[in-house]
Amino acid sequence: MLIALIVCIIICIILILLRVILKSPFSYPYFIYKFDVSRKRGPHIDDYLDTFLISGGFVEIQNHQKIIEQWKLDSHKRIDQCVLKNYRRKQYERALDDNSTFLFLFMRSQTRYMQRNYVKTPYKVNVLDGCFKYDFDYIKDRYSQLKDIGFECTLRMYHTKNQRKLATRELREKIMERDDYTCQLCGKYMPDEVGLQIDHIIPVSKGGKTVKSNLRVLCSKCNGSKSNKILS
Repeated sequence: MLIALIVCIIICIILILLRVILKSPFSYPYFIYKFDVSRKRGPHIDDYLDTFLISGGFVEIQNHQKIIEQWKLDSHKRIDQCVLKNYRRKQYERALDDNSTFLFLFMRSQTRYMQRNYVKTPYKVNVLDGCFKYDFDYIKDRYSQLKDIGFECTLRMYHTKNQRKLATRELREKIMERDDYTCQLCGKYMPDEVGLQIDHIIPVSKGGKTVKSNLRVLCSKCNGSKSNKILS
């Protein structure tokens, strides 16, 4: 009886050791970034991703890509130094996931309630609302497209057909402050904003975009005489 118990213990120890030894040592280093979309209706991942890249996020992407490359080099060295080369190589290949390196998550904060002694107490929880996976080439290409338009807005905004809808009050205020409430053709100063208008330098009808570089302050007289012409 005692011998059987000892044998069982030895077998268990061997199985545990084998499990530890054969366990894959390769864990793919994903990049994970969370967007808070609480109280946002129908958020679009392209807008959030572009805003992230415009605000300097591509530096984080590049730095993490270097981490990925270093992880690959270290993994190959580990395989070369291992006795079970073929076995470890298969584990490494299973761990590789370059098509989904960069994970972007939509998170929503929700209020829930815990009841104790007939009293409800609210508490917050973060709930996953979406998971989007990209490879480095996709993000690099998107960054290149944003660079081509001067990082002035998201690609969806830039290519939308309804450009006038993008002229929000916030954007108009930025243009007015930049141009010092002064007509860029005749020099009229309009600090009270009376007669002040925001003009598309290249008209929307001719492909002009609602971005800062294509907007300026004009007085109503100059804007009216300009019509849809392109003036310098």
